[in-house]
Amino acid sequence: MRGEDSYDIESWEPRTLMDRFSLRLYGFLAEAVRGATLVLALTFVFIELGLVATTLEKRPILGLLSFVSIVPALLLALYIWRVDPTEREPIPTLVATFLLGVVFAAFAAVINTFGMGVLNDVGIETLAIVPFFFLVVGPVEETVKWLAVRFHAYRTPHFQTAVDGAVYGAMAGLGFATIENLTYVVGTVGTNGGTAVTVSGVAVTRAIVGPNHVLWAAISGYYLGLAKIVSSNRGPIIVKGIAIPAFLHGFYNSTAGFVTNLLSSIFGGDALAWLLVYVLVFSGLVASYLFRKIRRAREYYEDQMRLGWL
Repeated sequence: MRGEDSYDIESWEPRTLMDRFSLRLYGFLAEAVRGATLVLALTFVFIELGLVATTLEKRPILGLLSFVSIVPALLLALYIWRVDPTEREPIPTLVATFLLGVVFAAFAAVINTFGMGVLNDVGIETLAIVPFFFLVVGPVEETVKWLAVRFHAYRTPHFQTAVDGAVYGAMAGLGFATIENLTYVVGTVGTNGGTAVTVSGVAVTRAIVGPNHVLWAAISGYYLGLAKIVSSNRGPIIVKGIAIPAFLHGFYNSTAGFVTNLLSSIFGGDALAWLLVYVLVFSGLVASYLFRKIRRAREYYEDQMRLGWL
């Protein structure tokens, strides 16, 4: 081995014609997969929006109610953006991540609908609904929100810290909640006649639960940012980052209706009011987990800047 380097033994860089061909082919295939993924997601979401637009054209008030339903989630996402201790993330990248959250939500809608259809066909929907929340809905929806961050923002030079990941995750969650709220509100018209009281109730319900999507996606984004820094353990960190919000998502879906009805039957009162109480407690605990990590990161970066290391 005298006079030779470690090329093709423990290191590699494009030297030969085949090396350069392999590098370019890999780049082409990677971009092709990204492009195909985006085109497929856009196809699904355009179909969904086309169906929604038909209803909005007849009842534009539904669009206003859908926007109102997203305001709490929007305010939460903006707050997470404001607490970034390093630098404000650029608006174009934030908007792109929001839009990808909207687009990739279509994947979750298709998979969830297919899964529920299978349960209906075999007649075990009631028995399997809780495992379905934990094994399908939670993991699928949190993965597509994570994908919305990983697809673009992660690849930019602005994505540098764990808190950056939380910011972009919040925007992906906001995009997901936006399209989900829109379809819930508009879908109410087709399912039960869509009286003003019913549609308004759905909008209020979505406004209450929408911030959860922002919190869950911010957690997965935080760990994606951490994984980018700690590259030696990137895989396990990413798995943890998706597993935590997926579990929280499944737990919430499995318990919200039961707890709300239980509290309403014991103490009386409107079920929607008890849902608000439950969500405030549940989301408050999740938010405390997230913001405790953000606060520690903020203190760390402030110390680093004070010492001149950043």
